[in-house]
Amino acid sequence: MALIMALIRLWGFRIAGTLCVLAFLFWSACYLFVPTALKNAVEEYGQKIGYEISYRDLSLSPLRLRIEVDGLHIADARHQQLLDLEKFVVMLKWSRLVRGELGFDEVFLDQPQWHLEKLTAKGEVPQWNWQAFISAVNQSLPPPDASEPNSKLKSKLKISVDEFRVSNASLTLIDSLTQLNEKFKPLSIELLDIANYDRHGDVNGVRGQYGLNLGALQFTLPYLNKKIAFKRVAIQGSLDNSVAETMGAQIDLEIDDGLIQSRWDLKGDQSISGKVRVQNVSIAPFIHLLPANKALQSRGGVIQAELLVELKGPQTQVSGDLHLLDVDIGESGQKQALISWKAGDIHRFSYQSSQSGGSSFTVDELLVSQPILRFEIDEKGFSNFRRLFASSEGAQLDGEAVAQPAVEKAAPQKSAFQYRVNTIKLSDGEMAFASLAMRPNLEVDVRRFKATLSGVSNAAGASAAIDVDGIVARSGSMRMKGQVSFDDPRRNNDVTLSFKNLPLNAFNPAVMTFAGHQITAGRLNLNLHYQAKEGELNGSNQIVIKKVELGEEVADFQGKKLPLGLAIALLEDSDDTIDLTINIAGNVDSPEFSASGLVWQAITNVLSNVASAPFRALAALLGMGADQGINALLGQAVYLPEDQDRLERFGDFLVKKPHASLELAGTYDPQQDKTALAQAIANTAILKGAGITIALNEAVPTLNLADPKTQAGLRSAYAQYVGRITLGQRLLTLPEGETRNERLHAELIASVPVGDLELKALAGKRAKLALDLMVKNNPGLRDQISLGEVRAIDAKKEGVPLEVEVRIK
Repeated sequence: MALIMALIRLWGFRIAGTLCVLAFLFWSACYLFVPTALKNAVEEYGQKIGYEISYRDLSLSPLRLRIEVDGLHIADARHQQLLDLEKFVVMLKWSRLVRGELGFDEVFLDQPQWHLEKLTAKGEVPQWNWQAFISAVNQSLPPPDASEPNSKLKSKLKISVDEFRVSNASLTLIDSLTQLNEKFKPLSIELLDIANYDRHGDVNGVRGQYGLNLGALQFTLPYLNKKIAFKRVAIQGSLDNSVAETMGAQIDLEIDDGLIQSRWDLKGDQSISGKVRVQNVSIAPFIHLLPANKALQSRGGVIQAELLVELKGPQTQVSGDLHLLDVDIGESGQKQALISWKAGDIHRFSYQSSQSGGSSFTVDELLVSQPILRFEIDEKGFSNFRRLFASSEGAQLDGEAVAQPAVEKAAPQKSAFQYRVNTIKLSDGEMAFASLAMRPNLEVDVRRFKATLSGVSNAAGASAAIDVDGIVARSGSMRMKGQVSFDDPRRNNDVTLSFKNLPLNAFNPAVMTFAGHQITAGRLNLNLHYQAKEGELNGSNQIVIKKVELGEEVADFQGKKLPLGLAIALLEDSDDTIDLTINIAGNVDSPEFSASGLVWQAITNVLSNVASAPFRALAALLGMGADQGINALLGQAVYLPEDQDRLERFGDFLVKKPHASLELAGTYDPQQDKTALAQAIANTAILKGAGITIALNEAVPTLNLADPKTQAGLRSAYAQYVGRITLGQRLLTLPEGETRNERLHAELIASVPVGDLELKALAGKRAKLALDLMVKNNPGLRDQISLGEVRAIDAKKEGVPLEVEVRIK
């Protein structure tokens, strides 16, 4: 027995010694021969595929199943870097290997430097350098053996990683086509408990936990050429496949002080569904992406949202609630915000997009609390919004507007994008309007602004109801009601806008700039009604001014001064109120159309005509037309019935203007009136001789020389003005008939004496008749109307205009 035990002990020592020798030889090979062989093999392989692949040192720990590579370097044939890695550590797990699983205890990359560059060789399709590297590796692999069984068995190989870490990494992106050249560092990645099988052991996806610390990011977006920067970006989450045929991912993105939490499910039918929650994400980094001509900045504003996302093939659906809180957006270098609001809430929105049905966006309710808008016109007449957001085609260069060739406007086309907002509400808002083009600058604000819009949509034929009100210039009010078609608001609308009790001195800079006068007091009411249908606009502008008081004229005014004093005296009634209505019409599709321009032009015409053509101005104000004024018939102190009616109505109007007085100036045309007056005198004498009496203010009718009574009157008048002897001679020498009557008529007219005295007397009668017509119903007006000296003028085609001068008592 002792012998057996001795033999066993001897063989045990021998076996142990043999194992020690083998272990020593194995360790010697691992430390002495394998690293060198591997290094040579790697370098040779790199040369084979056309790349530089090398490392500084390789360390093997066979019993721990640990491999450490130091100084790994990969570069292409141009010696351009793809990867530089300071340290690469891989450690396998014995416990999982014995179960037939490829299990890693640790994978660690220290200070990797990835270089990603798009290669643009001439005549070749552009591709990234890593794409070219992978393609070279694939080409070096042997072709698959057709005799090998299906790779289904390979796909059943279980793979797991307990810990995957990347420390102090950097990534360089270069794309010359998009002028992209960015470097991101330092980056860190941490993945935990990664596996391609679920908790039941079925190989059907990927699960695990991960975390990426991207640090501070700043990069330029391709094509936009705009920078976006974040102070801190980190991503963490997990992957799982707990539901059959579904891959789940939890992605939590930390951006500065904000958080975006999302859960995504990739289903077996390749559809993706997700839930996204956004908490306090600042809008400041994204403001620079707005298409503005000058840099914008945000002094506040966060995003909060609850979203549901569904992606299935070409169909996309996003729904939920979105909140933009404490938004403050301004232009760089400006103290005041361009636009801001306390809270902007989009409740129950839905965005849908598909290849067949286009895209649509619907919102149940949009609420904006305490919005503030600053609208400013600069010295050159450009608004701040046009200056900031106008496209390059319509923008100005170095402050000058760029002239563009006229382009025929195409017919409006139906948009593939449809939107509808059931309700829009703006509450407790403010708008500050300023015009730096006026001297002094005009500044007007609207406060306690609120608006409600219902049924806002760009669907053809749909109209939205609008209700707006607010306080203007601290004491005035505004109110707007109506309907607008948002598929093309300018072409289809029906809106009533009223302003009440506006202080006129708040608009004093505008009056000083355009009329050359100051206004010290007064109140303004405006009642505007605009209706457009298919581009045809009809507008009514009622302007009511109460107790206006003029100040001093603007010294050295360069524009066209308007006779405001005369206009006020003529237009004010006994209650110190001016009430006039100006109508406009036009086609909004016309390139030169401007509603405000038409209104201002009409107002300017009325005010200018008050001094130069008061009757024309009054006719326009009273809605009587008659752009030609008041005109007498040539050769007669007669006005046609329509002008007689106007003169009577002018008298009724003047009764209400106790501060205004008129001076009527009779007029005559030295040439045309001379001939016409002689004819009128001759015809009157002929009619009198024929026994026909002409009523006062009645025009001399045209003669019928074929009538026997008229012929008798012609002979009587001829004898009176030319002489009976001459008449007898003409009757004997001229054959009876039409020719003789015309000859006698012409000689009669030629014999009537008409000189300056007769013409001036005619002009005086015209002025006296106009006065009598104006005071016909109001005898007391004789104190306000006087007759001035007669004037020689040129007659128009409408007749001889009556001139009038308005004065202030």
